[in-house]
Amino acid sequence: MAAAEKKAHRIAVISGKGGVGKSVITANVAASLSQIGRKVLVIDADLGLANLDVILGISPQTTIYDALHGKCPLDEILMSTEKGFDLIPAGSGLPEGTILTRTIADRMEAFLRSLETRYDFILFDAGAGIGDIVLYFANIADTILLVVTPEPTSVMDAYATIKILNQTYHKNEFFLVVNQANPACSNKVGASIINHLQNVISMYIDTKQQCPVKLQLAGSIPADPAIPHSVMHRQLLSESSPQAPAASHMNNLADFFSARIA
Repeated sequence: MAAAEKKAHRIAVISGKGGVGKSVITANVAASLSQIGRKVLVIDADLGLANLDVILGISPQTTIYDALHGKCPLDEILMSTEKGFDLIPAGSGLPEGTILTRTIADRMEAFLRSLETRYDFILFDAGAGIGDIVLYFANIADTILLVVTPEPTSVMDAYATIKILNQTYHKNEFFLVVNQANPACSNKVGASIINHLQNVISMYIDTKQQCPVKLQLAGSIPADPAIPHSVMHRQLLSESSPQAPAASHMNNLADFFSARIA
C-alpha cells in the first residue's frame, strides 16, 4: 500500500477584535517559516476586506474571489512572493466576499485538497470577528491561532470568539499570541492574559461540558516601533528591522509551530 501523501498543517490566524496586528503577524511568521526551510502558502481569507497585498507591497490582478466564482483557474491567482512564501490574495471592498455559501465552501475545500500536498503549512489570514467566513476557516484549520492585545475589549472579544467556536464547532484547543505587550515584561503580560481567560472559561464554559477548553500561549510580541515602520514601508521585519525585538519574537513564533509538525 502506498504511503499517504503528506498534507499541509493548516493554521487559521483569527482575532475577535480588528486592529490587533493579525495580518502583520501572519506575513512575518510565514516569512520566518520559509527562512527555516518550510514550504508555506498564505491565503488571504478576509475575502471582502483584504490587506495582505498592501502589507506585502504587491498589486494582484486576480484574487481568490475570481477563482471561487469560476472566473479564472486557481493556478492563475497563486503568486510566488519575494518573501519566500506563496500567496493567494483576496479582494477588498467586495460585499459578496463576506457571504459564505455552500458552493463557495465546497470550492474552497477542493482548492485546499489540490494544494495541500505542496506545502508544509497553509496559513489562513482570516478576518476579525465572528462572521461565517471567519468561523469557517477556523473550523477547517488544524490549529487556531488567536491574536489578542492587552486591551480589555480585545480580551473580551477573544473570550467571545473562543466561546462561539467551542459551542458551535466543539473546538477546545486554542493557541494565543499576545501582541503589543509591554516591552519591559511581554512574557509576563502574555501569561497574565492566558491565566485570566482560562479562569473565565473555567467558570462559564467548562462547567457545561466534559472536555475542557485548553489555551496555550504561543508567543507574546512586545510593542515595537519597528512594526508600524515596516508596515508604512510595505516591508517585513526581516527586511526593515531584522534586529528589532519584535522580529525575534516573530521568529520564535515560527519556530514554535515548526516544532509542532517536526
